[in-house]
Amino acid sequence: MSVPHLPKVPPATRRRGPARVRLGAVRPRLVLRGVLVGGALLLLAVLLASCGNAELPAAMRTPAPTTAPAAPPSPTTAPSTTDSPTPTTPSEQKSTGDSGSTSGEESGDPARTGGPGDGRPGGNAAPAPAAQPARPIWPATDAASARNLQQQVDRGSDPWLLDPEEVAISFAGSELGYRNPKVVVLAPGRVDLQDGRSSAQALVTLQQTVRSGQGGIWLVTEVDQR
Repeated sequence: MSVPHLPKVPPATRRRGPARVRLGAVRPRLVLRGVLVGGALLLLAVLLASCGNAELPAAMRTPAPTTAPAAPPSPTTAPSTTDSPTPTTPSEQKSTGDSGSTSGEESGDPARTGGPGDGRPGGNAAPAPAAQPARPIWPATDAASARNLQQQVDRGSDPWLLDPEEVAISFAGSELGYRNPKVVVLAPGRVDLQDGRSSAQALVTLQQTVRSGQGGIWLVTEVDQR
């Protein structure tokens, strides 16, 4: 009797559960290293939480921006309270002078009030008389002889009378006896003479007693011997 061909039934397959990791395959050093790193991180987290506002290490701090120090405020000076002089106008000065003269007249002060012709400021002072020419002593001795000499010079004679230095040298030679005198003109009409043979000196003053200016003769009016 033959056996019929029956379909083959595959053997029942086993259900496999989750794969199990074998610890034996992992190295113990890696496990220990992971444990230490985890512990260190946990310890750091605890320290940061307990410190709160504690400063971070220098390597972890962010540098603060540097700002330039503020310049100190400059001292302020108080405004000066000194009163500056107020400029016065000419009209104010005139009014002040008028009031001063009025007060002087009212008070009777002689220094501020002047009578007519007394020569004081504020009064009607008389005009000063014109200066009279000095009396000549050489080569003319009075006004009449001086006019005669002026007329002679105007006609062209004795032109040396127009030069005060020549008149002084001629006077020193004829009247003082100087020879080769040393002449120093101090000013127009003032000549200093020194005798060439001795230490005698004389200061001669000359004036134009007849006519002043160009064309007027010079006459000796004063001699100071030293």
